[in-house]
Amino acid sequence: MNINKNYKDSLFTRLFSNEKEIINLYNAIKNTNYKLEDTNINIITLDDVLFMDRNNDLCFTINDKLVVLIEHQSSINKNMPLRFLLYIAREYEKILDNKNIYKTKLVNIPKPEFIVLYNGESKYEKVSKLYLSDAFCDKININLELIVDVININYEEHNNLVEKSTTLNDYSYFIYLVRKYIKEYKNSIDKSYLLEHCIKIAIKECIDKNILKEFLKQNGSEVINMLYTEFNLEDAKLIWKQEAFEDGFEDGLQKGLQKGKIEGMVKLLKDLNYSNVDIIKTVKKSLGITEEEIKRYL
Repeated sequence: MNINKNYKDSLFTRLFSNEKEIINLYNAIKNTNYKLEDTNINIITLDDVLFMDRNNDLCFTINDKLVVLIEHQSSINKNMPLRFLLYIAREYEKILDNKNIYKTKLVNIPKPEFIVLYNGESKYEKVSKLYLSDAFCDKININLELIVDVININYEEHNNLVEKSTTLNDYSYFIYLVRKYIKEYKNSIDKSYLLEHCIKIAIKECIDKNILKEFLKQNGSEVINMLYTEFNLEDAKLIWKQEAFEDGFEDGLQKGLQKGKIEGMVKLLKDLNYSNVDIIKTVKKSLGITEEEIKRYL
């Protein structure tokens, strides 16, 4: 099979891109009981994402709540609350008429909720919270807080919140299988074919076990393309972190971010057939550096 290396969709987003699945997912992780027939759901596209290099984030309103949900691999970033703060301010700007905030009458806005579904391989608590206030230099009389719920969705954790959603639990099991087979075959299969092979056998096993059966049967080739891109980006991130660490703490971190990390990310995106415009856009979002700095490595 020919891999489409320019595939930029996400398996997670595809699975939860309809109102029924979003309600089931939200009910599971928030222990609520919303019904499809009497719940107002509006899916909002995240055009300017601060969180990930992939388009696997969800933003939606559910009645009077505005929910920003991130499916996050690799290690948990403790700056997530700050990123959510910057994002939610922009999101409110989009949904409000700016003139309204200058009126004396109170402007009603949907209550924000922030959720990270952790799917990385490092050990992490089943359920935890991240607080914006932890970032403040002065922690006395804090006037601004933002709380992020972090839920570990790794299949091996057997998190009861995950198991309440059939689709989320099935997704978790599928990712578990792919990783399991990567470890099993990494020394016996050519590296260039390893990931594709492991995704294929995970798809077959899930179909045989009636796990995401119809979705995988209808979208098998797309699933391979989506995970191929996702897993390669995750591998690259781990390599960048390792290189930075090996160079020696703060100095190594700076080198990793400013040189090796930029070079590595640009090379990876080129290998995935990203255009120079998309490379600049992706690296700029991910690393927070200028366009001029990125162009040096193109």
